[in-house]
Amino acid sequence: MAEGILKALEQGVMLSDGGNVEELRLRGYRTPGVLAAFPDAVRLVHQDFFRAGAGVLRALTGLCTRTGLEARGEAGWGDRVEALNRTAVALARKVAGDEALVAGTLGPTGAFQAGDGEAADRARAEWEAQVAVLADAGVDLLVCESFERLDEARLALACCKKTSLPVVVTMDLALPEGRLNKPVLREDEVTPDGATPAGCARVLASDGADVVGASGKREPEDLWPVVLEMRQAVDTPIAFLPNGYRTNRPNWERMREAMHVYGMELGQYALKAKVHEMCFLGGSDGVVVRLLRSMAQALDCERAYIELRPR
Repeated sequence: MAEGILKALEQGVMLSDGGNVEELRLRGYRTPGVLAAFPDAVRLVHQDFFRAGAGVLRALTGLCTRTGLEARGEAGWGDRVEALNRTAVALARKVAGDEALVAGTLGPTGAFQAGDGEAADRARAEWEAQVAVLADAGVDLLVCESFERLDEARLALACCKKTSLPVVVTMDLALPEGRLNKPVLREDEVTPDGATPAGCARVLASDGADVVGASGKREPEDLWPVVLEMRQAVDTPIAFLPNGYRTNRPNWERMREAMHVYGMELGQYALKAKVHEMCFLGGSDGVVVRLLRSMAQALDCERAYIELRPR
């Protein structure tokens, strides 16, 4: 795809992929180990999301910082930051070709600690090293995904802005106790450092984010009021990346395979987001290939048609 993400967003909606980490888990693979042991499995997941209609493939790099690899990988994986990031980008690029964009993803490293200057410096150093590798590997954009704290998201964004690449930043506002699909946000629905969705959007846009939005733990109905408040706060393009599970149900994680949202529901929210001029769409954990395909069918961007509701 010759055009960049910003030009594509000016022309209409861009559909990103879904929860590739969760899709791999459901197929029996653990991230980030899958990058080294079963790279073909990663390529096939990208291929399936691409065929479903994704115009942006997010490389499997969210955990590929030193701290992330030391926590989730095997002994010595902290020294494989560059190799694994390059592998992840190459696998996504092999599928995308010139028909889709490849995003390098950054997530919370685990190194950041609020009020700890040394921890912040370590997180900054890890992100800067990762961003340098991703930019050199040829990603088309960077996605800082599912940050719970605004101060941590701002730090990651600052590292990304040292490149000339477009940057998407999404926040992950935790569900407060007792929330049941209310269409209006409660006063306690803020980040741990006290920022509202509107406040996050304003600050991140002011810091230079090209796209701001929300993703993470909330299912579509719970995420909608978050992105709607962001939409009303800024003129910056908005990202809507809901979770594919019924995350406000008790004990949903213990029986998550039975807790998927309906594809028709995701399709309806994709159209709703389009009407409200939210143009960077996709999914977080739980939005598996078949669910992203429902969004693509609603937006009329599916590549390989599959009848999801046969008569």
